[in-house]
Amino acid sequence: MFINVEKIKSCESIQLKLPEHIFDGYVQNVYNYFAALENTDSIKPGDAADVLSALVAFREYFDVEAEWERLTLYVLDILKKGINRSFFDKIAVFGGLTHVAYSIHALSASTSKIEPFLKSVNEVLLSNLSDYLAGAEKENFYTLGNYEVITGLSGPLRYLLDFNDDKIMNEMARRIIAVFIKRSRDITILGKRAPGWHYYPSEIEESFVPVKATNGVVNYGVSHGMGGPLAVLSIAYHKGFRTEGLLDAINGLTSEYMNALYYFDSIAYFPGRITFEQYTGNDEFTKAPSQMSWCYGSPGILRALYISGDLLYNEKVKQLALSELVKIAKMDLSNYNLAQPIVCHGYIGTASIMNLMYLDTNRTEFLEKTIEMIEAGGVFNIEAFFESEHQLAKAKNTPARASLHNHLEGYNGIVQTIMSIIKGRPNDNDKRLLTI
Repeated sequence: MFINVEKIKSCESIQLKLPEHIFDGYVQNVYNYFAALENTDSIKPGDAADVLSALVAFREYFDVEAEWERLTLYVLDILKKGINRSFFDKIAVFGGLTHVAYSIHALSASTSKIEPFLKSVNEVLLSNLSDYLAGAEKENFYTLGNYEVITGLSGPLRYLLDFNDDKIMNEMARRIIAVFIKRSRDITILGKRAPGWHYYPSEIEESFVPVKATNGVVNYGVSHGMGGPLAVLSIAYHKGFRTEGLLDAINGLTSEYMNALYYFDSIAYFPGRITFEQYTGNDEFTKAPSQMSWCYGSPGILRALYISGDLLYNEKVKQLALSELVKIAKMDLSNYNLAQPIVCHGYIGTASIMNLMYLDTNRTEFLEKTIEMIEAGGVFNIEAFFESEHQLAKAKNTPARASLHNHLEGYNGIVQTIMSIIKGRPNDNDKRLLTI
């Protein structure tokens, strides 16, 4: 078997001491996840980047280094074939070429032999981004939701920003920033003001949402909305990019969130995806409690505001985000409206945000909630995870999306994120989520 349980239990790099029954259950779940990898035929191209990320994260706990190398080479071969067959034809940071680049970059940090492959992946990514940005010359480019994190431009921009000394990567980052600055300018629809981040949803997106949006939508989520640009543009500014209009774009995004903020039982909430009519006030939307998750909920949005306030020395925004997150951390977990353990819109994604806030502020409220959420979401073994996800899908009458290897909605994200939390060591997955 790949993973040595005792190596994890005796690891000196573990900073967060979980209660013994939680930690022992988690370690067994890690063991079971890597046992499932023995069936290598189950690893498809779409899984390979996340599997590689897990291999990097748990390398020190492998019983035999040769087994880690064998499995890593196998997964790398899947990635290479996927690239050659244009499987990763999208720029996406989740499921696309930026995702592959992140996983190879993480591997290269400890395996220098992989650097030539990383260079070639980056070259392909730059080429694809250049082709993609050629569409920015067309006006309809700015009516799409192409700025968001999961499949849009925010994810690749965050990746590019880590290559401070690479002129070519920096130039591509500037091109994306220029697109975002143009996107940040107000527009007029039916004689009324709307933010330039307004977009017209695709047919696929519309099929998932009961309320139709003939005149487009404004999206406040971190995953598919304005939260991604807010975080990544703030990071770009902090890293030295000073393009004219960048600061105005960041301040404009901050204002949108401040204006949209509402309270329910003294807890801060934000809209999710609302129609243009709801944005302008012609139609109402229900201002009620929503899920306390990364993708659309207050924790993800407030974390983006905290990052922006911290990096731009905007103490008012930073302190507001901090104070509201402290109140959320003090809430009873039953009021979080979470039904899944996953990263995207479940316990573990929110636990990661709470932990990052603890690392930044040393506030014990965040630490206590982190442990509580790990207990709620980390106790699921693989069988219980799939059963729970299938039951939830059945209750909602939606297709089951449970996955063993997917980071956002699968078991891989749960085991990786908890390890990052207990070691107190944020990783590239946190960058992909734009929480660091």
